Amino acid sequence: MALLNALLRARASRSIARRSAIAIAAVAHLVGVAAAASAVVLVPSEASAEEPAKRKVLAVHVEGQNAADAREDILSVLPDRITVVDKGDVTAAMRKFGLSKPMGSAMTQAKSRTGLLPRLRKAAKQMDADGFIVGIVQRYSGKWRVYVVWLSPDGNELLVDEAVSREGSEADRRSALEGALSGVIEQFSPKPVEKPKDDKPTPTPEAGEKDGSDESDDKPARVRHEAGSSIFAVEVGVEATGRRFDFSDGLSTNLRSYELFGAPVAFASAEVYPAGFTTVPVLRDIGLTIGYARAFALQSATADGTPVNTLYQRFSAGIRYRIPISRPTGPVLGLSGQYYMHTFNVDEPPELAGQVPNVDYSAIRAGIDGRFPIGRAAIVAGFDWIEPLSAGPVYDRFTGVGVHGIGGKVGLVVRIASGFELRFAAEYARFFSDFDPVLGDAYVAGGALDQYLGLRLSGAYVE
Repeated sequence: MALLNALLRARASRSIARRSAIAIAAVAHLVGVAAAASAVVLVPSEASAEEPAKRKVLAVHVEGQNAADAREDILSVLPDRITVVDKGDVTAAMRKFGLSKPMGSAMTQAKSRTGLLPRLRKAAKQMDADGFIVGIVQRYSGKWRVYVVWLSPDGNELLVDEAVSREGSEADRRSALEGALSGVIEQFSPKPVEKPKDDKPTPTPEAGEKDGSDESDDKPARVRHEAGSSIFAVEVGVEATGRRFDFSDGLSTNLRSYELFGAPVAFASAEVYPAGFTTVPVLRDIGLTIGYARAFALQSATADGTPVNTLYQRFSAGIRYRIPISRPTGPVLGLSGQYYMHTFNVDEPPELAGQVPNVDYSAIRAGIDGRFPIGRAAIVAGFDWIEPLSAGPVYDRFTGVGVHGIGGKVGLVVRIASGFELRFAAEYARFFSDFDPVLGDAYVAGGALDQYLGLRLSGAYVE
């Protein structure tokens, strides 16, 4: 017999609510512990070593003909020790302060740009940038040039205010930019001071030890709205979910399968990194996660069309450790461990008592995930191993039950504004079990397969 999707009237059982409350309390306790740990680590000490200089953050905006090429030429002369704000974030910050249209030649003249500079400085502060380069590509006296203005978010002085030739080869153009910007670059972000060499040989680091020269690379400046350096992220969305439950090698006549397609689900999730605003290695990348999903407008139906109340919900809470490959804007890997609850419960009509495949998984879930940027978008993927601690009513009917699970996710993230993302994803979960029936059992089967597929659309904010 098949049970099909229709309209929701379901509520969580008391046992589900009680376990959810326990899990939420546990997460609250973890948040308190992590916050306390970060506070202890952040207490300054007179005996601590001097912190390396903070990396400078620079916003770059170029407009005009072949603006993309001109921007790449500017970026090519900037040293790696300067972090460049994502182009999309620059555009979003400028729009916020009324700079949605091209500034054009007005930016090249002192009088006409007086109304533009204050708004550019506000945009720089919005991006937490230490400086802002604006380039205007134009044709002047029959020759191409880029007029470069370099301003700081505080103060009225312009660090650069001059036209740079765009004539000649790529090497010629970049050489001209280097000549115009190199002096200011050294003032803006000086090269690290090299320690004087002595006659003593430098000891070779032992295995597992880090060379001190790389210490600053472990502590780059945090850039807002980037997954590799975020403090928190929240996500809210909807999902269309399907379920299929089947027995394998079923011998008794009281075994029922189940099918469901397109059930509407609302979900929300969040992750927070209590020490994410610091430069403390490891600790800044330890986060706490929580998520909840529940179907709405969902009922099942028997073969004769009788509606049956149906509850489908998921809950998870745990810890995630992120591993930025090239902080802060590069790929990010994640390792997670969570307490996971997954419930699918159909109110059994009297004629189907003891036959409906209701489940109530309480499990430990361990996973690995990755986020791989491609311009303004990113590919996300993940894999989970799920080890149930308990599995629910349908499994209680059998002897010698062993249940395990896996999960997978693949999706696309598109940045639509500063910090705001649109996310599309497909998520799959599979619980597989085997039974060891004995003579006289009322329910006899070799095992069961419980599968779920969800198609997601959501919005997220990353700080």
